[in-house]
Amino acid sequence: MNWRVIRRQKRKQTSGGLIALRFILIASFVAVIGLVGSVALAAGAGLSLYASYAKELPSAEEIQRASTETFETTRLYDRTGQHVLYEIISPDQDKGRRTWMPLDQIPQHLRDATIAMEDKTFYTNIGGINWEGLARAVRGVLTDDYAGGGSSITMQLVRNVIMTFEQRAEQSYLRKIREAVLSVELTRRFPGKEGRDTILEWYLNNIFYGYSAYGVEAAAQTYFNKSVNELTLAESAMLVPLGQSPALNPFDAPEEAKKRQELVLDQLYLQGYITAEEAWEAKQEPFVIAPPQNAPVAPHYVWYVRDRLVAEYGAEAVYGGGLQVITSIDLEAQAEAERIAREHVASIAETYQANNAAVVVINNRTSEIVAMVGSLDYYDRNIDGQVNMALAPLQPGSSFKPFSYVTAFDQGYTTAQMVMDVRTAFPDPASTLPYVPENYSRNYHGPVLLRQALACSYNIPAVAVMELVGSDAVVRTARAMGIETLNAASYNLSLALGSAEVRLIDMTYAYSVFANNGTMLGVPKLPEQFKEGNRRLDPAVIRQVFDAKGQELFRLIEPEREPVLRPEVAYLITDVLSDNNARTPGFGAESSMVLKERPAAAKTGTTNDYIDGWTMGYTPQYTVGVWVGRMDHDAAGRSVRGRMVNGPGVRVAGPIWNGVMEHLHRDLPVEGFERPAGLVTAVVDSASGKLPTEHSGRRVQELFIEGTVPTERDDIHIPFRIARSTGKLATSHTPPEDVETVVYAIYPPEADDWVRDSNIAQPPTEFDDRFGPNSASADVAIIRPSPFGVVGGMVSIMGNARAGGQERYWVEFGQGMSPGTWTPIGPEHGERIENGVLETWDTRGITGLFTLRLNVVDGGQLRQTTVSVLVDNEPPQARLDLSTPYRITVKRQQDPTYEMQERDYVYRSGEDEWINITADALDNTQMSHVEFFMNGVPLGRSTVAPYSLRWDLKTGTPRVNYTFDLPAPVERVEGDTLIREEVRPVDNGLLFERTETQGDQVTRTQVLRSADGRLSYRIESPQGSVSWEEGDSRASHTIFAIAYDAAGNQTMTQTMKVYVASKDWEPPEAAETSN
Repeated sequence: MNWRVIRRQKRKQTSGGLIALRFILIASFVAVIGLVGSVALAAGAGLSLYASYAKELPSAEEIQRASTETFETTRLYDRTGQHVLYEIISPDQDKGRRTWMPLDQIPQHLRDATIAMEDKTFYTNIGGINWEGLARAVRGVLTDDYAGGGSSITMQLVRNVIMTFEQRAEQSYLRKIREAVLSVELTRRFPGKEGRDTILEWYLNNIFYGYSAYGVEAAAQTYFNKSVNELTLAESAMLVPLGQSPALNPFDAPEEAKKRQELVLDQLYLQGYITAEEAWEAKQEPFVIAPPQNAPVAPHYVWYVRDRLVAEYGAEAVYGGGLQVITSIDLEAQAEAERIAREHVASIAETYQANNAAVVVINNRTSEIVAMVGSLDYYDRNIDGQVNMALAPLQPGSSFKPFSYVTAFDQGYTTAQMVMDVRTAFPDPASTLPYVPENYSRNYHGPVLLRQALACSYNIPAVAVMELVGSDAVVRTARAMGIETLNAASYNLSLALGSAEVRLIDMTYAYSVFANNGTMLGVPKLPEQFKEGNRRLDPAVIRQVFDAKGQELFRLIEPEREPVLRPEVAYLITDVLSDNNARTPGFGAESSMVLKERPAAAKTGTTNDYIDGWTMGYTPQYTVGVWVGRMDHDAAGRSVRGRMVNGPGVRVAGPIWNGVMEHLHRDLPVEGFERPAGLVTAVVDSASGKLPTEHSGRRVQELFIEGTVPTERDDIHIPFRIARSTGKLATSHTPPEDVETVVYAIYPPEADDWVRDSNIAQPPTEFDDRFGPNSASADVAIIRPSPFGVVGGMVSIMGNARAGGQERYWVEFGQGMSPGTWTPIGPEHGERIENGVLETWDTRGITGLFTLRLNVVDGGQLRQTTVSVLVDNEPPQARLDLSTPYRITVKRQQDPTYEMQERDYVYRSGEDEWINITADALDNTQMSHVEFFMNGVPLGRSTVAPYSLRWDLKTGTPRVNYTFDLPAPVERVEGDTLIREEVRPVDNGLLFERTETQGDQVTRTQVLRSADGRLSYRIESPQGSVSWEEGDSRASHTIFAIAYDAAGNQTMTQTMKVYVASKDWEPPEAAETSN
């Protein structure tokens, strides 16, 4: 253990439950002694002990005077010990912080609320002990569910006022006995209601309410700038919970304070003090909080340190024990972080509508938090400045991606692993719809290696990586590295893009693990704070602690070190995040993630709708995390997270990160990241990530963990022998002088849609049959259908029946691969057929595997040839689904503008950027593709299951691919579709025209560019036609899809109607909406 802790005395390691049970029994025993008196137990030791402690009870005057003598100032200092950050002011130094208020001047509702929440048996209990609370504690101990509590108002008064600090700090049963004895004796000396009123008056004038406010009058002045006798019911209910939890006050935790206020009002109603109407009205009352006095330096940091002190030393020591604490904060770094954040947000406020930011800085060598900016202005209620955004749960966006990638590297994947960055519909077990992520740029990049995918922050590869490694594994990695908010039972693939909430402080701490090559540095958590699977250490914020007498209680020497990741695995993340060349395609060469003359690893994050902008990064010396966002308020005045306007993390948070980093390193030597042992380099193909061949394209040098260098050869760049004359695949009989080698890029099947949409050349599928023997040149041959092809309906059987002594031929079929019986398809034929129709086969009514046989009688000899095929006459099953709108789903026909039907969707331009259209299509044999239509006009097609298409809503019209840079007409074949494109001048401009012919189905797309540059569109298809102009947006649209199987059977899905409305459109009052 590397922490040196100096303690004045060690605490006994005794079961808390056992202490509580013994205390309960002792308290009961002492109470009985005090009530029964010496008649029963005069000779016992209990009476002697009781009498001894009872003598300690001071007079009423002394109790009141003790109220101003039991507190010593606790001070927090910066890391130099020269500057006071915050001081809990002792009453004798600031008389204004405690003003004694007689009970009759304290509102009845405040007294009632105190009794309701602290000790509802206060006026009736025996001996000043809350027996009901003690009974609950007994049950808790017996059931191993003891959670503390049970102290009455009288006992709390004794502990906080009458007992000295040394007595309160004493860890022994005698302290418990003394507390109980004094409580019983106090109620004996001050009997009846008048006595209880006196005890309540003392209690309300001594309890600590936070912010140096002792007693209800000081609390009322502190939080509401008014006297306690002027407090409303709502304000009294706000103050009462602070007696038990002063940190949850309206300054530091306004939302939590409001919740606790409402809990008090509920109890007042339930216990009969107020009516339901009074409780409701008090909950609705807006409250105005006065600006705090004795404002701390770096308040969010101060409260964070204070909470750590309370957890370590207890509230009594922190709030009244006179502790002197040297913290880790560097005031210069803190001031610069605040200035840089404030100035940058001000500079982008108009452009991006950002108004708040948070920054955390950790020294990687010591694990110390040297700066913490929780908001731009702690006292600005417009941005909820009291909320520490460094501790708030926020979605991290892409800044979460390194946890997925480091998990993959740990599992053996490499930075040269290839993934396809193409439109991908990932199965989602929690939904009927697939999960279809999009890149920030809304573009696809095809094959990318994990280095470029992470460096450029491509979303689709990140999701693919999480699918490879499993979300549970990623969660385990993130938890071990320091992320403590991943508490759900399971997460879907959206976790890869930062959908789960994290805290900036945890993210910064986790990134420091990368900076330290996989080792976490920090201070041990208290045993009760540790949760299995989470981190065991915390970043350091306390350097030294002294008691009121100047004796050292704690000193930080050096942090503990705990390995979390293998060094070589962690270094791969650092190597990628510091690779500006790899990052340049996504962010440019001079982004805010680049420091001057110094290596740095950085990652940005942007959440959906620009709610959160992040930049995380580190050097060997420091790790800095930055969050930027917008705080708003709804119509009821409640704080809500706002949306920035097109504010990516690299622009809203990146400059703050850069500025803070440059300041921190201004006087530090340049250090490179230390490369651990066990890493080697190798050259790979830039597309496949495998060892290059002579046909590979660009080569790159990659870094690998030993044992993970690829051994397979590049399988994307494949050479094909092509016959120049025909453009077909050459055979061994094609003349050598007519053969050329062409290298094609062959991608996995999931990239088929991207390959087609990107017009990437693919090798021909037909062979050059001009020379040498082949099935098409044989005298007796079935050319089509091809072996094991899928057919249906009326099938034309193509082939040759041209034997030299041919007399006749006929075609027959049988079931299976080796039919036992054959059925003629037609009559015998006497004519000769050369590459023509031999017979037409009506397959309707049959399905399954069949074999065709051509029989030819040649000079008295029977010659035969066979082909087996799959017969499919069942159409596929298909259903259409649409992605849910961002905010609005209209479910009833109520709107006067649009004729909305049940289940119609309303999408908003500017909020809903696109609609994911998914066709769930299945076939009993083999699917071919799905075509999507809008308003009867083709939108696009997909050959990759699950079949999905993105319809962009920017124009509300079909997406059309066109070009005016065609010097001559171009024709090409895609599958069974002939495509012709040409550009020609017309009277009113230049016309692009694409004609797609599939059998007898013709679709024509025209784009007219007028003389003034405006574009007009028209699409004509067998399903209908539509025309529109650039910028035009239709109010309503119908969408359907047609699914085709390999045999040509087709099924049309249901038709769905959608509405595209403006961003400001609101649903009618009678319409039901879902958020």
